[in-house]
Amino acid sequence: MSEWKFERVEQKYETIPVGKYRLRIKNAEKATSKNSGNDMLILTFNVSGKSGNLIHYIPFLPERPEITNRMLTAFFDSFGIEDNNFNLNSWIGKTGGCQTKMESYNGEDRPKISYFLSKKQQEELPAWQDGENKKPDLIPIQEDNLPF
Repeated sequence: MSEWKFERVEQKYETIPVGKYRLRIKNAEKATSKNSGNDMLILTFNVSGKSGNLIHYIPFLPERPEITNRMLTAFFDSFGIEDNNFNLNSWIGKTGGCQTKMESYNGEDRPKISYFLSKKQQEELPAWQDGENKKPDLIPIQEDNLPF
């Protein structure tokens, strides 16, 4: 490698303030909880007017199915997803809403989803806005066009 002059550049993340926001599902994946071994969903959301994302977990609790069903009901209703539709790819791009809160994690406050908003509650939210200082999606580079 050539004589690269390294200079440390710390990454800064936008903190999403407590409030009500429109959300768009960016990604949804199935996973297994490291703590309990139970199945769970990991949901990543774009936030209207913000460049940061929110990540939300829905654990599947076999010993307390009413909790999981309550969380899924609120999520499905907020995003207009049909009950029992677990085709995660069909969720991408759907919009809903949430109320955020701050939680302390290792001494640092982080925004978290407190609860999902019903469609009626979402009527009070402003229209979707792209994030502040949002970077455009990357365009894949064709290997035959690389300069090296």
